[in-house]
Amino acid sequence: YRACPRDIMEKNLNACRTYAATFSESSGNLLFVGGTGVGKTFLAVSIARTVAERGYSVCYETASQLFSKLERARFTADEEARNQAEKIAAADLLIIDDLGTEMPGQFVTSALYSLLNDRLLASKPMVITTNLLVDEAGRRYSPQIASRLYGSFQRYTFVGDDIRVLKNKVTL
Repeated sequence: YRACPRDIMEKNLNACRTYAATFSESSGNLLFVGGTGVGKTFLAVSIARTVAERGYSVCYETASQLFSKLERARFTADEEARNQAEKIAAADLLIIDDLGTEMPGQFVTSALYSLLNDRLLASKPMVITTNLLVDEAGRRYSPQIASRLYGSFQRYTFVGDDIRVLKNKVTL
């Protein structure tokens, strides 16, 4: 038996609803992996909204925004940037959207490793969306980061056609 895309996506939706409705500081981590336009960001934002409505602090950042903020906090005297970095670290739930779309580099790899490792050690939940498969994450960042992403997160695979393209009836 092979699950059809609709069954897979329904399972993902139900898992996300349960995660958001029962979220606590010990909820664990979710990793959404799949192509462009298949609903990863939509469900991550939905989780963020529900968890925040339940009174938890949620930090939602695209990968590009996240690493830009962390870089400013690290290499400038910008007090606002430091405050933002502290909020990212302290949030009950951190959501990183589109991991793998940021400009790669030594700082990004180091910052991602530190962020993942610190939050995992502190048992602080995360939700990460990405198009990267495990071998791609290992090549782009490091084997240590790939191990943490694929070993410490409950992985959900997103499948189907690009919803944005279908919605606008555009052909690529």
